[in-house]
Amino acid sequence: MTAWTTPPAPRPREFVLGTGWEVPPAYHGNPFAPGGVGGAWWFVFQPLLIYVPATGEAIPSLAESFEEASDRITFRLRQTGWSDGTPFTSKDVWASFVLMKLMWNWPGEVDRVETPDDRTAVIVWKQPLANPKALISSAPILVNVTAYGKFAEEAAKWLGRAGAEAEEALNKIRQEVSGFKPEKPIAIGPFQVESVSASEMILTKNPHHYAAKSIGIDRIRFLRWTSNEVMWAFHLAGELDASHAAAPKDVADQILQRQPKTRLQLVTDLSEFALLFNLRKAPFNDVRFRKAIAYLIDRDKVREISYYAGLTSAPYSHGVLKSFEEQWLGKDFLSSLTAYKPDPAKAEALLKEMGWTKTPDGKWRDPTGKAPEFEILAQAGATDWILAAEAIATQLNEQGFQVRTRTVEPGVYPTTLRGGQFDMAIQFGSAWWGTAHPLTGYYRLYQGEAAEFTGAKDIMATMKGPQGEDVNVAQALDSLLKEPNLERQKAIVRQLAWITNENLPVLSLLEKQLMIFHVDGVRVTGWPAADDPLWTVAPGAIERFYAHLLIQGVLKPAP
Repeated sequence: MTAWTTPPAPRPREFVLGTGWEVPPAYHGNPFAPGGVGGAWWFVFQPLLIYVPATGEAIPSLAESFEEASDRITFRLRQTGWSDGTPFTSKDVWASFVLMKLMWNWPGEVDRVETPDDRTAVIVWKQPLANPKALISSAPILVNVTAYGKFAEEAAKWLGRAGAEAEEALNKIRQEVSGFKPEKPIAIGPFQVESVSASEMILTKNPHHYAAKSIGIDRIRFLRWTSNEVMWAFHLAGELDASHAAAPKDVADQILQRQPKTRLQLVTDLSEFALLFNLRKAPFNDVRFRKAIAYLIDRDKVREISYYAGLTSAPYSHGVLKSFEEQWLGKDFLSSLTAYKPDPAKAEALLKEMGWTKTPDGKWRDPTGKAPEFEILAQAGATDWILAAEAIATQLNEQGFQVRTRTVEPGVYPTTLRGGQFDMAIQFGSAWWGTAHPLTGYYRLYQGEAAEFTGAKDIMATMKGPQGEDVNVAQALDSLLKEPNLERQKAIVRQLAWITNENLPVLSLLEKQLMIFHVDGVRVTGWPAADDPLWTVAPGAIERFYAHLLIQGVLKPAP
């Protein structure tokens, strides 16, 4: 007599990554409320197109085609569906952009979204843009009208109207949107959230997605990324298929040796690590002090210690990424800038000009005779930022200052910087995420997040240009945004580069190159070749890159 047993179910073909999310029960699926969605973002949401910074190519994504005019892009939408079974229509595009404008006042460049029929969406700009496709690539479709339409309809009545009544109405809608907490996000992307715990997030395929049958991976398994060290341990144990956890050289070498199917891809992150100065407080409000600090730091040593795979920004700090320096500025212009090579004599001259003195034992004292203590903040868990802070503190202490470092938990780090509760801090300086264009970096330094941290938005609103002319920085940024001619763009960029280099709202340390550890042949295979321009989709939203590879069938299960 033969005993028959049921064969075990085949193991899901999975792709294992690291990311962060709010631990349940705090986790929820509303992209507009704090704590919503987490690292599943670019798998459950999807943009209309994918922009490739290295080539300028735009690849249709949720749109199957598009036509570009000077003031608009007309998209023909794919026939696809949300994870709740509702079809994708142009009204979802409209609702997503209305709520992004309501909740984030972004993207401000969009005037309106027209919906002539269910499969046609027209995004109309307020004025012609230098690179609108890059903007669209950074703006995924987030909501459908079935679940969020009531909020969008009400918001649309008031957006663009001025006055107390309108602001009161909009605030009421914002509160209602923030209070909406579905258990999981409704997905238009290729995957949907299946389960969330304190250690894992599981995504399974969205069965209504147009590429569901062609995607070979059954599920995404996220391991919780709490620090770079945790990711290193996962890689060493062979538990991850990919991550971009920055690692010192000895750790990177150990991962590659221990797991021989792991490869390391370096690609510009379109961003810089920088030393941020608190421009609101003395002595950092004096450009001479900031320049003295620049002359005392060996930035190449900081790179070697903190992020060996980066590109040293020295000897300049002009806001243009190192790998784009000659393209946008040129050698002749660069030679006109102040070069901040390590030079203690120049630093000493600037400090003495400010009234600082040096004691016989080599310690600096301020004009009041005190020996002030300074602090460099770094985000806890960001090993590269912590190492950079420690390296800079060591160098400044050797030059006669009293500098210590302190780490701040990720959840309160931005709040601490915005509140001006720091002397110096390690953060992203110029960042060109999504556009590969200097406009994005200068906006960050003078109007965006970095400006909020340093205080530059107000303090550096008007600056002297290279010819001694008064430059309204906000107007210069607006001109750069609207300027279609490349040579005229370069002229504005050179003006902003000169202002940035001579005034140092931040000290650029290095251009970050993403260290993408990826395993080929264990669970997944088919990674692009090392010189494939598709890798440049990764900066600023690496999960968007992974999702695109799966949708296109480039990345597939290993045999």
